[in-house]
Formats: sequence, structure tokens, C-alpha cells
Amino acid sequence: MDFARKAKWTFVLVTILFSLVQLSSANHTSINDTSIEMIHVGLILDAQSWVGKIVDSCISMAISDFYSQNCHYQTKLVVHTRDSGGDPLLLLSQALVLLENFKLDAIIVAENSAGVKVLAELGSRVKIPIISLFAAGLSLSSFEYPHLIQIGEDESSRAKAVAAIVEAFSWRSAILIYEDNDSARPILSSVTGFRLDQHVALLTSSTDEEIVEQLMKLMSLQMTVYVVHMTPILASRLFLNAKQLGMLTQGYAWITTDMITNFMNSMDPSVFESMQGVVGFKPHIPASKELRRFAIRWRSKNLNENKNLEEMEMNVYGIWSYDMVWAVATAAERVMTRHPHILHQETRLNMNFTTVRSSESGLVFMDEILQSRFKGISGGFQLTNGRLIPKEIEIVNVFKGDRIIGYWNPENGIASIMKEENHTETNSTSSSKLEGVIWPGGTMNIPKGWSLRGKRLRIGVPVTNEFRELISVVHDPQTNDIIVTGFCVDVFKEAVQSLDYEVHYDFIPFEDANGRMAGSYDDLILQVCHKNYDAVVGDITIISRRFAYVDFTLPFTDLGIGVVVPKINNDIWVFLKPLCGDLWITVAAFFIFTGVVIWFIERPINEEFQGSPSEQIGMIFWYSFSTLVFSHKKPLSNLSKFVVIIWVFVVLIITSSYTATLASMLTVKQIQLSSRDNDAWVSSDISNFTFETRRRRANHSPEEYADALRRGSKNGGASSIIDEIPNLKVFLAKYPSDYTMIKSKAITGGFGFVFPKRSPLVQDISSAIMRLREEKRLEMMENKWFNSESSFTTLDPESNPNRLNIHSFGGLFLVTGISSISALGVCLFQKRQSIKIHLNSSLDSLKGYFNVKIIGRQKERS
Repeated sequence: MDFARKAKWTFVLVTILFSLVQLSSANHTSINDTSIEMIHVGLILDAQSWVGKIVDSCISMAISDFYSQNCHYQTKLVVHTRDSGGDPLLLLSQALVLLENFKLDAIIVAENSAGVKVLAELGSRVKIPIISLFAAGLSLSSFEYPHLIQIGEDESSRAKAVAAIVEAFSWRSAILIYEDNDSARPILSSVTGFRLDQHVALLTSSTDEEIVEQLMKLMSLQMTVYVVHMTPILASRLFLNAKQLGMLTQGYAWITTDMITNFMNSMDPSVFESMQGVVGFKPHIPASKELRRFAIRWRSKNLNENKNLEEMEMNVYGIWSYDMVWAVATAAERVMTRHPHILHQETRLNMNFTTVRSSESGLVFMDEILQSRFKGISGGFQLTNGRLIPKEIEIVNVFKGDRIIGYWNPENGIASIMKEENHTETNSTSSSKLEGVIWPGGTMNIPKGWSLRGKRLRIGVPVTNEFRELISVVHDPQTNDIIVTGFCVDVFKEAVQSLDYEVHYDFIPFEDANGRMAGSYDDLILQVCHKNYDAVVGDITIISRRFAYVDFTLPFTDLGIGVVVPKINNDIWVFLKPLCGDLWITVAAFFIFTGVVIWFIERPINEEFQGSPSEQIGMIFWYSFSTLVFSHKKPLSNLSKFVVIIWVFVVLIITSSYTATLASMLTVKQIQLSSRDNDAWVSSDISNFTFETRRRRANHSPEEYADALRRGSKNGGASSIIDEIPNLKVFLAKYPSDYTMIKSKAITGGFGFVFPKRSPLVQDISSAIMRLREEKRLEMMENKWFNSESSFTTLDPESNPNRLNIHSFGGLFLVTGISSISALGVCLFQKRQSIKIHLNSSLDSLKGYFNVKIIGRQKERS
């Protein structure tokens, strides 16, 4: 009984205590709720768009996660969401409504539209942070809009990343397809590093028929590299139509910016299928456990709440919005802790048609957000100049999914997936750093960047009968075929055959109804500019003024012009001019001196140097001068041999120098003769030449040139011919013995092939011409058609070769003089010794003779 009574009272006491605890907890909660400062944040988005739905769900999760971990904070974000429907005007209207109804501390905008700039202006007026989850297309600097925070890369970074890919695959140019709005249009002025051959602007309201019409125009061009920068909705329609037109097959290359690639996984399967082989960019988010857990929670939470998100996957905008909410919430708490009085202050501004409320904490709040540093699910969170910029960009290849093939950043350029390689190579754009790309059509062969699309090129050729070795057009009357031959044609055919792809072409003569040339060479070139011909092959001179209309390949002939003159010489004493008078006298003196030395040494022992005085004098001169043609006889004495060896060497040097100087003088003489008579024929195609001439003639045949030079200027002909070097080579091949060519200044660019401006064939044909030149095949074709090796003299016609004087050979004469005198001295010494020995022998003989006589007399006496 006592036990039952105690248990009853115990139950009553526990019940009373529990009630008191509940009451205390309720009062405490009430006290806490009333003490928490609400931070009002506006969120404006397109509720029907993919990004709007993803951002809305991620911001909701961010607030829930942040305050579940920081339940002791004195501030709490309250988000007021409004739907703009994707309309910039409605975006501004919703912002004004929020400012009128709430004391907003910040506005978050999840749209990439022109309205962002207006909101940035509004933020500067009301002095609250405007947070744009997209990098606005317009260049909105933090200095001009200090209250604007942007997320993502700007147009300049996008353009640089695209340029790196274009350069990496050695594409010469690309075509930009962009959406004609304020968000995408600025990339047009940001493109650097590569050439835009064409840019096409599409409107959001463009119909499929209009898109197809633009794509058909692009297909008529040769370029096959396309850069696409537009919203995902318009991009979806673009790629579906491009695939139907066969523009996502082998040979094409498509590059998309992050504006498209960020939503790749959320696109319709048919759109994704049409984008197979596309290369794109998107911000790199480092993988982490926190990010993986968040993605799993986001999917499990939203699949039940929003069936429309079932086909979507988390993208970078959702991740960035999650981290941005954490940054805003953290900044709000710091403002409350450091400046609690500011949060309670409010300002009302009259905006002409309405009155808006604004918090006085805007500037402080903005500074706290900008100073935020933490590790979020997107990696390290840090704002730079009011912008959250990804540190690295992923380069992805769409093929049965999107796979990362490399990275790009402004500092190091393209980097391999293997991070350790990035430390050794910087500023690289080499495609070798990328993983293998599967291009449209399922091929791994890198597209060339342009295509002829099976088109047969119409090649215009000049109709001329002057230099048939260069270009010749003949009509076959039996078959009615056009036969085009010549050196220029052979070079073109060889260059085309050396390419790694097929080029089909037909030669079309540029002629009128009478079979004559239908105009000048300039008229022929303009036909390429007017698209009547795809190229011109022939003896077309590369001149600077023609580059305004067409492009030229590298020249396949010698550069410049030459002067042809007859081989004539009227000076009968020209052979004396190579040597000065003092040198002639010195040479003659040494000839005689050397002959005397040889005679003196050889006369005692060589019968050929003996005889009458006249015979000996003749031998002296004959032997010395016979060394000029090296027909001298072998001497007997070693001293004579030594003198002859030195002298023959001197003679060889003197004769060689004499021959070279005489040849130069004869050549310059002919130039001077023709220069004194300025009546030269000049080809009409040559412009800007430096010769003063009396007559400029239209092009003539080699036979007419020869006739004019034979008659001379006094008889109605010409003293010289000035023309392109290839033309003069043909002329000299027919008349090699009568005329000579002097190579002049390179005032023209030689002959080249003509193509339209920016034609991709120019570089390939130029490379082929260089290969032909390096492999000597171009030289072989020249020998085939010109059939002669003409010698060129590169002497300046205004200068004379210097005559040789004694100072030029002073050393040689010194050597031969010393050697001859030395040999003569040795010979005299030997003769003296011989005479001395002979005298001693004679004295001994006389002494012996007298001794015998004396002894004989003594015997007779005895």
C-alpha cells in the first residue's frame, strides 16, 4: 500500500517536472526565435528552365544544411523566390517588387540575360549585393559595378580556350555560330588567336527553316570547324538540324562553350545523340566525398518532390549556388557579430514610380562576402575582383557520354589529364596532350578544318602563244578536247598529286569567241575574285597590288626580272686591262730574271742552255715564258727545280686571277654597252622596275626578242630585253650562244598560283611546292622545259671589277725573288768552291811537275 502510494506520487512529480521542462523549452525557443535576425534575400529565376529548377533546389538544400550545422547563429537567411519567366523586363519588375515589399540585403539572379546589367545598376543605387550565378555576357567590371558578384568565366577566357583548341589541331580558322543576344554576342569581339572566316547570328525566335537556311550557307563554304556559343535551348535545335543536313559526319569539327556543355547531360536524348563527336568546355569541379554525398542527397530528395528533375543531373550552377548561399549566410553572421546596429537600419529610396526599401548594411555585407574563404563542395571558394572564376576548365569530348580529354587554364594552356605532366610543360597548345578525340562520324582522324566536298575546281589558264614552254593551250579539232601543257601546268599537277587528299579540277581557258585571250592578266585574276574561277594556273607574276583581290602560293620560279643583251665586244685591247702597267712590267721583269737564273744554273751542266750567245738568249726567254702553258722542259739541277716549282706556282696564281678579272670585265662591258643605250624592250607585265627605258612593249615571243636584238636599237630593234627571269630562261634555251642574261633585282615575286582570299589550298599547295624544290623535282622540270643551263652573272652593272696591281701579288713576287736569289747564291757558292778546288789541284800538279824537273836535273848533274 505504501509502495503504491509512493509510486503514484513519483509519477505525479515526474509529470510535473516534464511539463515544466517543456514550458521552459518552449519559452526558450520563443526567446531564441525572437532574437534571430532575419536576412532577407531575393531569388529571381526562370522557374520553368532547367537551371532555374536546379538552382532553386540547391539553394533550399544549402540553407537547410547550413543552419543544421550552425543552429547557434544569430542570423538566418530568408529567401523570397520570384519567377521571371526568362523575360528581362519581368526580371527587373520582380526585383522592384521585392525591394518594395522587403528590406532586402541581397538579390540572387539565376539568369543569363540583359536584365543582369539593369540589376547591377539597381544594386549600385540601393547599395545591396547583386549575385549573378552566370557570368554576364557583357563586360561588367567590378570597378563600374562594385555591388555585382558574378560566377563563371568571362567571354575573354572562353575565347582564349577556344583559340587554344583551334591552334592545337592546326586549324587555320573557324566559323562562329552564336545567339544574337547580349549574353552571347560579346564573344564576337573577344575572339583572338585564330581567324574567324564567318560568323552567324541566330535569334532565339529563329525557326527551324531559318536555322537550316543558315547551315546550308555554311555548307557552301570550305571551312568545317564550327564554334557554337548560345543557350542550350537554341543549341538543341541547331544540332538536330545540323545532323539532318549531314554536318556531324567525318571531316567536321564542332566546339561548344560552357554555355552549352554545362547542360549537356540534361538535354533531350535525341539532342545528345546528335552531338556525338563534339568537343566542349566546362568548369572543372574537383571530385570530393562532400560533393558525392551532396549529389546523392540532391537526387534522392528532388526525385520525390519534383518529377521534372528525374532526367536531370547536378550541374555546376547548382554546385556554385550551394556554395554561394554558404558564403552569404556566413557573411551575414559576421556582419551581425561585428556590426549589429547596422542590420536594424533601413533606408527608403524613391525610384520615380515606386519607393524601395534598402538595408544600410549593404556595403559592409558586400565586403564580408568578398572576403569569404572556405572549402565548399566546388573546391576552394574565393572571389577575385567580384567574380568566382573556375581555376581550371575541362575539355570534354561527347561520345556516348562526355569524357574529359584534357584541361585548360590561362597560365599553362592545354594540360594533360595526368597532372604530373603539368609541372614540366607550360603554355602548351599541343593536341598531343589531349586524350584521343572521337570526332563526328566516329573517327579519330583529326579533321583538316576544311573540305572541297567533292567539288571539281575550275582552273583558269591564260591563252598565250608567246612562251609555250611555260603555258600552252591547244584545242584538238578531232576530239574537241582542250590540251593544256607547259612548265606551270606540270608544277601544279605535281603539287596536287603530292597532297594527302584528292583534288579534282578542270582547266578552263580564259578566251573569247575567237580563241584569243579574253583580257589582260589582271582581268584573269579578277575572275577568281568574282568566283568565276576557283584558281588560276599559268605564268602569273606575284605583285603586291594583286593581293588585294586574291592570294598567291609560294613562287615556283626564280624571283625578279633579268636583262638579256647580245654577246658583243668592240675593244681589241681589253685583254691588257686586267693588269695595271706596273704589274705588267713587274711580271715581265720576273719572267726575264727567272729565265736568267735558270740559265745561269743549268748552262754548265745542260747542253740545251749552251751554244752561241744568241741561242742562249733565246733559251732564256723561251724557257721562262713556256711556264705560262706549263710546257717547259725538266731542268737537271736541283736548284733549278726549286726555282721552277716556286715560279710555276706564282704563274698559276697570276694567270688564274687574270682570267677571272678578264671574264668579269667582258661581262660588265656588255652591261655598260647596253646601259648606255637605254632603248630596251620591257615586258608589259613588269611594274615598279628601276630601269629607265624608252619603250615598253607588250609581251613578245622568243623569236621576236631575238630579231629585235639582232637588228639593234638603231635599226628599229632593241639593245636589251627586260622580262621575267622564267621567260628569259626560255629565250636563252633557244639562243644560248648569241645572248647572255644578267640577273637583276628581285622586284617581282616570280610566278605563283592564284587562289581566292583565305583559301585553305594556298598553304597546302605552297608546302607542296617547297617539297618539290627540296627534292630537286622542280629543278628537273625546269631542265625538261627550258632545255638549257644558262649562266647567271650577279655583278652590278654600275660597277667595274678592280684591275690587278703590284700590291695584289707583292707577297708572291717576294717569295719567288727570295727563292731565285737564294738558288743563285747557292750556285755561285758552289762554283766558287769548285774553282777553289780546281786551283788547288792545279797548284799541286805544277808543284809536282817542278819537283820532278828539279830531281831530274839533280840526277843529270850527278
